[in-house]
Amino acid sequence: MDVVFAVMPFADVGRPAMGVSLLQAEVRAAGFTSYIEYFNIDLAEQIGVESYQQVASGLPPDLLTGEWFFADDLFGDSIPDEDEYLQKVLFKALGPGHGLVDELRGARKKRGKYLDDCAGRISAHNPRVVGFTTTFHQTCACLAVAKRLKQMANPPVIVFGGANCEGEMGWQMIQSFPWIDYVCCGEADISFPALLERLVKGVPDEPPVPGVLKQGKSGSPARSEAIQDMNGLPVPDFDEYFARLRSSPLYDAVKGYLIIETARGCWWGAKHHCTFCGLNGDTMAFRSKTPERAFTEMEHLSRKYATKRIGCVDNILDMRYVDTLFPKLAESGLDLELFYEVKANLRYDQLVKLRKGGMREIQPGIESFSNEVLGLMDKGCTGFQNIQLMRWCEELGIEVAWNLLAGFPGESAAEYAKMAALVPLLTHLTPPCSCAQIRLDRFSPFHARGESYGFHKMRPARAYYFVFPLGRKELGRLAYFFDFDYEDDRHTNTYLEPVQQEVQRWWSARSAGDGKRPKLDARFTGGAVSITDTRAVASAASHEFTGIAAAVLAKCDVATTLPALARLAGMAGKETAIQMALDDLQQRGIVVENDGQYLSLPVFRDRPPAPVHNQTHAYATVPQAPAAEPLFRLV
Repeated sequence: MDVVFAVMPFADVGRPAMGVSLLQAEVRAAGFTSYIEYFNIDLAEQIGVESYQQVASGLPPDLLTGEWFFADDLFGDSIPDEDEYLQKVLFKALGPGHGLVDELRGARKKRGKYLDDCAGRISAHNPRVVGFTTTFHQTCACLAVAKRLKQMANPPVIVFGGANCEGEMGWQMIQSFPWIDYVCCGEADISFPALLERLVKGVPDEPPVPGVLKQGKSGSPARSEAIQDMNGLPVPDFDEYFARLRSSPLYDAVKGYLIIETARGCWWGAKHHCTFCGLNGDTMAFRSKTPERAFTEMEHLSRKYATKRIGCVDNILDMRYVDTLFPKLAESGLDLELFYEVKANLRYDQLVKLRKGGMREIQPGIESFSNEVLGLMDKGCTGFQNIQLMRWCEELGIEVAWNLLAGFPGESAAEYAKMAALVPLLTHLTPPCSCAQIRLDRFSPFHARGESYGFHKMRPARAYYFVFPLGRKELGRLAYFFDFDYEDDRHTNTYLEPVQQEVQRWWSARSAGDGKRPKLDARFTGGAVSITDTRAVASAASHEFTGIAAAVLAKCDVATTLPALARLAGMAGKETAIQMALDDLQQRGIVVENDGQYLSLPVFRDRPPAPVHNQTHAYATVPQAPAAEPLFRLV
């Protein structure tokens, strides 16, 4: 075998690994033999899929719990003992007595045999090269198996790649761990096949492949050649993942879904990099596949692997797809269930097209309802745009995955008092997956220019000191997550806590059975609208409105100003009556106001006739449906 790719814990067992699946297709097209081993599924079978997925995606990633799970197999007494990590990191974040801890303690006792088995299975392929992919919680597991392979007779060449190897992280990795032979930094679509050509065919090793670091060479952090023509990429090969999953007792519990990549980079970030986002590193430039290629790939993969659930790994939806790819998907009869990351300022008519084309879940990067805080993020949207998107998705049957964040330097505590008052009005919508202080991630503007933003004493996240036996400077190059102090010594929790308490109530309300979940529904009949309100803050269980009040509710489907309302047909010169209607609707918690804009909160179950006053917001009819089972859950 020319190359074996190893997918180690704690990669999500619910989906294949995109990077190595794409590399496998690329190296096979170049004439090499390869195989992907999904060792993450093996561990999930041993410790239970719920505990496994809790570590993989349920705990805050900067706790490094997945890395700690394997760390002392590698480093022994060179790192603090188990109890010190639990007391000073895990319990400090989660509180003592967390049920997961005892399960992890027991499972850690079996790590040695598990890692030995992984190395043995790889060795049985007799590979010339072994490629380890590491993102978030995979580094220590990869290092442990790689070290075992290097201790065997006639060891293979060890190559590391993945998100944890980008920039100086990859440079520090090859400096600190001598059993790694090469590190591919950044996109490896070009660099890895070129390296494999040299290693397998004995081509001279000089000059170095761009983006590849070699053990013993003291070069600077490498930068790979990025793919420019996304259509030139092959279709990823997921054969080993679905074969392994279908042979597993976890199959019914996991129900693995497809993933697809239709774009790289971020078109918004290339213009306005969100201040806290560290996702793209050196590859922010946006590149996407043509709508025709995206459709062909979705159709081929869904038929080949007999599944309709597809999670897109793009950082942001190519807006061309709204009017090209999704109408074609709607006409195709494929009946796919899609996930995409999107920008939150989508219009209703665009969401209708997405829903008809198979969109069932989105991650819109909502993060806040405060215009002030969203400005500090450089998000390019408003709080009301975020809420109206959530309302429309509730109406159309699109699941929304989002987080509520705090801790942006310069933010006002008063904005969080406003949000604490607003949240009880929104309990009929999907709550955030988390409500917490921001992280400081590598590659974000906050990390790159921390002092200028008001961060002080930036250092590797505390958990790194319990996992890797390295000095502070070395950890500063290896780490992706960072701790910090605020220059103004602010304490975010003092003003975030009331919001968190309201979000907790929101979660509790939404976890009730379908018949008990809060509702705020509007149904328009002729010139009247009836409201059903079962929220805890409801002023009445039902409301009926006609005339100006009904017209205002319909118009405020999109955030609207008083002057704009007064320009409606038949309402000119009625500003006083309009204001009285708005005041009454606000008092009832049916309309909210911010910065002179008004927004309706009810979900429109029967839409009013298409208005002529807003041609960019064309109403459309779409079948009402519950959201699909979520494809992704955010951390």
